[in-house]
Amino acid sequence: MRGPFDPASRPSRRLIVISGLDGSGKTTQCEILARQLGDAGIHAETVWNRWEPLISAPLIKLAKGHLTRRQRISDDDYTQFTDAKRRTMRSPFKRRLWQLMVWSEYALEVALRFVRRPNAVLICDRYVYDTVVDIAINFHMTADELEYLLDHPLFVLYPTPALVIFLDIAPEIGASRKTDGTPVAYLADRREYYLAMARILNAPVIDGAGDITQVAGEIWSRTEQWRAGCAGEGKRGPKNGGYR
Repeated sequence: MRGPFDPASRPSRRLIVISGLDGSGKTTQCEILARQLGDAGIHAETVWNRWEPLISAPLIKLAKGHLTRRQRISDDDYTQFTDAKRRTMRSPFKRRLWQLMVWSEYALEVALRFVRRPNAVLICDRYVYDTVVDIAINFHMTADELEYLLDHPLFVLYPTPALVIFLDIAPEIGASRKTDGTPVAYLADRREYYLAMARILNAPVIDGAGDITQVAGEIWSRTEQWRAGCAGEGKRGPKNGGYR
C-alpha cells in the first residue's frame, strides 16, 4: 500500500480527515472541530477535499451520455446506471485508464488546496478514501477486495493525514437527512466499504446518528494526542509550510 494507505508513511501534521457516508454529519462536524481548534489557539480551516472532475469533466460528460444512450437508461436510475458502469469497467485497460485520470487530477487538486491555505490546519470533509470506495463499487469489487486498489503509484502524491475519523450511519437515516434525493441503495452499497476502509487504516468509527454535541465530543477526544503535539510546537499549531 502507498501514500495515505501506507502505515509507515509520515503523516502531515496539517491534515485531519473526517470521512464516511453521505448524511452522517461530516460537514457539520468538520465545522465544529475547526471552531474548537480555533478556540484552543490552533488556526484551522475546513475544506471540501473530494475529487471534483474539472479538466476531465467534458470527457466524463461525453462518456456518460454515450453510456446512457447505448444502454437506453437514465443516470437518475441509480441501480441501472451503476450496473451499466460496472459492465463498462470490466475491461482492465479501462480500469487502468480511469484510475490514471482520477488520481492524477485529484492529486493536483489536493496540492492546490494545501497551497491556498499555507498556514492552516486543514479539516477535510472527505478525502481519497471516499473516491477509492466509489471506484471499488464501479469496478464491482467486494469490500474484501478493497486493498487491491490501495497500491497505485500515484498515491505517493497524496499527503497522509495525521488523523482520520469515519462517521457511520444507517443508510436509511443518512438518506432521510439528505435533500438532494440521495437513494438509500447508494448509501447501502457504500457502508461496508467505509467500514472496511476504517479497518484497513485502523481508524476510529463514530456513530454519526447520535446527538451532534455528543458526536463532536467524541471527535474532540480523538484529537487529544494530536493537540498535545501541537502544544509542543506552539499554540498556533504546525507552522511548517508545504504538506508537512
